[in-house]
Amino acid sequence: MRVQVEADREFWRGQLVAGGFTAVPRWTPQPVAGVADHETTVPEDVAGPLRGLAQDLAVPLDSVLLAAHAKVLAALSGEREVVSGYVPADGGRPLPCRLTTEPPTWRTLLLNAHRAASEVLSHKDFPVDDLRRELGLNEPPFEAVFDPGGVGGDLAEDTVVRIGFSSRDGRLVLRLRYRTDVLDADCAARIAGYHVAALARIAVGPDAEHGRQILLSAEELHFQLEGLAGPHRELPDRRMHELFEQRVREHPDAVAAVHGERRWTYRELNARANRLARALLARGLRREGVVAVVTERNLDWPAAVLAVFKAGGVYLPIEPHFPAGRIATTLTRAGCALVLTEHGSTTTLDQALESLPGTGKVLIDAAYAEDHADDDPGVPVAPDQLAYIYFTSGSTGEPKGAMCEHEGMLNHLYAKIDDLGLGEGQVVAQTAPQCFDISLWQLVSGLLVGGRTLLVEQEVILDVQRFVDKIVEGRVAVLQVVPSYLDVVVSCLRQHPRELPDLRCVSVTGEALKKELTERWFAVQPGIKLVNAYGLTETSDDTNHEVMDRAPERILLGRAVNNVRVYVVDEHLTPVPLGAPGLIVFSGVCVGRGYINDPERTRQAYLADPHREGARLYRGGDYGRWQPGGKLEFLGRRDTQVKIRGFRIEIGEIENTLLRVPGVRDGAVVVAERADQSKHLVAFYSGPRALDGDVLPARLAESLPEYMVPSAFHWRESLPLTANSKIDRKTLQALAGDLDVVQDDYHAPNTPTEHRLAAAWAKVLGVPQDRIGRRDHFFDRGGTSLSAVKLAITLDRAVSLKDVTRHPVLADLAALVDGRSQRRPGLLHPLSESDDTRGGALVCFPYAGGNAVNFQPLARALPPGGPAVYAVELPGHDVAADSEPFAPMTEVVEQVVDEIVRRGLTRILLWGHSSGAAPAVETARRLQERGVDVQRVFLGAQLLGDAARRRAAIDELTELSDAEIAARLSAAGGYTELGELDARHAEHVGAAYRHDCVSAHRCFADLLDNPPTPKLSAPVTVVVAADDPSTADHPHRYRDWQLLAEQVDLHELADGGHYFPRTRPAEAAQAVLRAAELFAPS
Repeated sequence: MRVQVEADREFWRGQLVAGGFTAVPRWTPQPVAGVADHETTVPEDVAGPLRGLAQDLAVPLDSVLLAAHAKVLAALSGEREVVSGYVPADGGRPLPCRLTTEPPTWRTLLLNAHRAASEVLSHKDFPVDDLRRELGLNEPPFEAVFDPGGVGGDLAEDTVVRIGFSSRDGRLVLRLRYRTDVLDADCAARIAGYHVAALARIAVGPDAEHGRQILLSAEELHFQLEGLAGPHRELPDRRMHELFEQRVREHPDAVAAVHGERRWTYRELNARANRLARALLARGLRREGVVAVVTERNLDWPAAVLAVFKAGGVYLPIEPHFPAGRIATTLTRAGCALVLTEHGSTTTLDQALESLPGTGKVLIDAAYAEDHADDDPGVPVAPDQLAYIYFTSGSTGEPKGAMCEHEGMLNHLYAKIDDLGLGEGQVVAQTAPQCFDISLWQLVSGLLVGGRTLLVEQEVILDVQRFVDKIVEGRVAVLQVVPSYLDVVVSCLRQHPRELPDLRCVSVTGEALKKELTERWFAVQPGIKLVNAYGLTETSDDTNHEVMDRAPERILLGRAVNNVRVYVVDEHLTPVPLGAPGLIVFSGVCVGRGYINDPERTRQAYLADPHREGARLYRGGDYGRWQPGGKLEFLGRRDTQVKIRGFRIEIGEIENTLLRVPGVRDGAVVVAERADQSKHLVAFYSGPRALDGDVLPARLAESLPEYMVPSAFHWRESLPLTANSKIDRKTLQALAGDLDVVQDDYHAPNTPTEHRLAAAWAKVLGVPQDRIGRRDHFFDRGGTSLSAVKLAITLDRAVSLKDVTRHPVLADLAALVDGRSQRRPGLLHPLSESDDTRGGALVCFPYAGGNAVNFQPLARALPPGGPAVYAVELPGHDVAADSEPFAPMTEVVEQVVDEIVRRGLTRILLWGHSSGAAPAVETARRLQERGVDVQRVFLGAQLLGDAARRRAAIDELTELSDAEIAARLSAAGGYTELGELDARHAEHVGAAYRHDCVSAHRCFADLLDNPPTPKLSAPVTVVVAADDPSTADHPHRYRDWQLLAEQVDLHELADGGHYFPRTRPAEAAQAVLRAAELFAPS
């Protein structure tokens, strides 16, 4: 008896620990609590052969019925492994029965189901519920119950549907009992029909493969293929540029496009586009010849795009700030022979073209000056002719260029015009970067209806208050942004309520839209519609629009747009039951031609539509399901493709790049979610040893855009594997979610203070407390300046931000709190692990409102043996500390100089970032006066400017409240975490920002009015990111610093924005290593 109990226990423990939960799709437009029944008779021409099959196989009929049930559950759940409740013949509580549909034929599926049922029944007397409680399993084990004996009875609380079979008058009867708040009568009838269909398939061909056999009725199949298709819309028999030309003839003097203070009429835009088109034709552009357009987002950009279309070419957008290697790869893969560009956008382009002698460069202003005719070229362009190529991330390690045709582009433009209500005279805001496919409809849709395109400057987008002003002043009617930016806009509008009188519709795309954001939007702007737009680059952009005039109960992707068909299918492209999860695929005019010069990946993704002869079908990686009402719901991605911050990323491309780095044996990249639900990339790799901290980010940044470089890299001796010897991504994702894993040398906290600190760390870092050891480093566990502030607040100011910076190891910080170590006075905070200053000392001044922690990433990126890094913690900037006044810059400079001298630091390097450039310059001057060797001064993200503008900026800042400044900073990107602080602490940051900016502006304005003598003898390196709008004219203005220094040079990062020491620390470190004269200790 005891042996049997142990066997039962071991069996059920294995079943329960294996996990897995099979959900029944919800399908009822109007949920009403209750229970209902649906009954149907299995036709005798089906039931008879099933009885014969059961007899031939020597199994009960119950096993045949169970096989059909397993197939139905698999179809309803989208999973091959399913769990159902199983009611024993003598009644009692249903038992969990684990089933699989992996066996290929009905016969093998049936035998597998029989074996599973036999095992369950042989252990049926064990108290399974007691074991579940013992194992701490609180979730219901199943939602569907299989009742082969037709025992019947009430539905348990967690049961959604019960499928019972019984014999009545010699007929096999199926009875389905279901909850009416989950399923409606039609859905219950469909589920019963799926069971009967599965049984019919078994009866007809027990040895047939069941994987490709459909369970849907003819009526449901027709509804999915036709009833859920987008509405039919006749398209004009003309191309987009021809419709624009028609508008030019109708109202030539209407304004077509605006950028800053410049505006072009329809006539001017058309004339310039025509001259550019003729310049391209004169250089031999042929039908479907690829033309890259490399410009900033200015008025020449729409002229260039229209020119390519008018000349019969193919538009290939490339951002000017992409790395040269990526530009070269893109041009090569696309077979591009011509590049349209402009002065100021050619830095990395010229580097790329050095390796591509067959690609010609055409400067736009030079083409304008060639005196070509400005009438329409009239080049014939067919509907199925290629219109554009957008490159997206590729899983094989190279980007892939999606080709879309004119008809698909035009269909999408009219979908936007129709669903967003765009009409004559209305303004469309153009906000997206050129590499986003959404940028194209923003650029040209208004031109088809006599509207206007407003190109919004990047520096305006970075300042949410200015952005809202621009929307109002520009009379924008239609706007599209990513949800994360809309969140910032909503916060701004809540703080500063105002009318948006012309705005009719806001579209969001690129990220998952959350219900909470829609509620907040309609709370501040109840009369402006919100449109959730969904689609892929390969499908001519958006295929679904969900138009909302109020906050919905559930965020959906909406219906298919005109002339587009969307199916939800299984791996065989067979439509799955309504409400069931499946792969989202697309058919119709929207589907593009394939990937440029990439037949293999084209073959995998672009297929013939099996349901419509002659139509193309695109199979992406998104997973979704239909909801009642014919709207699509997005469930996520089933492959390794993800979207982060609106960027579509193929994990495989990053992994292939990672594997090419010497010293990396194996690697995997996963997506982790921070406490604020924002997503980021985390890389794991194995190899002989861990590589230096800056090696991997720097190597990946050479060929990948910034948004594709993981934010963290973790070394392991070996990566975890699944039973199939594949990398176990689920395990890695769990590890990444903790930001860092428990190390082999883990030491648990010892003292009460260490335990108290560990609990506080766990709270602010989002890491389980039992994963935090006494030797853990706060910033290695994912700590930031904001989380350090939160830690100080959580500990009721037992520690300050300075304390956390100077004592980042938990045990050391606990010793400080207990009084076992002393607080060191001073402004300089060491950030390097070693105090060795033989390699020199880099002293960093933070940007306005910042703190010493802002330079932690840069300090980590510098290799051992390099300069010791110190950062200045400015008085009054620790928002978690007791009230401390801000200090005048002169006092800060004198104290820093005294500390440098007192510490005996030599071979000094100074870094001043943004407003921090002012105290860095003044410190260099004072050190020079005291005879201290300053080897170099780095001025990050700062140009000298002119005195008048700096004094005007002082006036503007003094007129703003602390709260207004904080709101602007939160939207600008460098202070995105401000929203997590309460109003008082956020306003403190605003006040610190004003103090620092005003001090810097006043310092530089005075120096501009009265240049100092002598100049700095130390060389100055101006460090900028090419995509930072605040230093956009750096190629021409960086030499302005020669007013203050004898020697000035420039170091340009490909990208990284204004706060690149944090966003691109490895690149910033390279600036230090390359420009500084560092000598090994003798």
